[in-house]
Amino acid sequence: MNDKIKLEKEEAKKHIKAWLEEAEEKAADLWNKDQEQVKLYFKDNDERKSIGIIPENAMTIFDGIDDYHLYADKSYLIDHYLNRHYDNRLFENIQNILDNYTNIYFDSVQNSIGFIKKNNNLVDCLFVKVIDSKLVLFASTYKQPEIRLQNKRYKKITPAKVQEQ
Repeated sequence: MNDKIKLEKEEAKKHIKAWLEEAEEKAADLWNKDQEQVKLYFKDNDERKSIGIIPENAMTIFDGIDDYHLYADKSYLIDHYLNRHYDNRLFENIQNILDNYTNIYFDSVQNSIGFIKKNNNLVDCLFVKVIDSKLVLFASTYKQPEIRLQNKRYKKITPAKVQEQ
């Protein structure tokens, strides 16, 4: 791995860590809020930063996108941490999922791409959408039964196949 990519991955981990710390500081205000309420809370300070690096071989899926960073909005990450997952290890594992994905799926309902890492019969999923010419984390699930991906909504694709965005 070249030094530039290594540094960018470290920087992305720092963004996640800082947002998780901020989530803990603001937990009393944000606990049990829905995603829109959390977004409103950060209305004037909702940063979008890199939280991971998409592997080069997977970038062929995203036609016309050269920026290989996976971005997230602070409100999204904090909301999902506090109100859905509440496990910092899951978010600190984002780069590991990207670097070691087992499969990639296209979600035809949400028009998103999912990086799936299989762990026995369970999977960790990061679903990505192209928003404003950037790859943005759209949904994340952890330790889900793989069988949930076995329906016509999800189509397994290979990194070399370009999907409609």
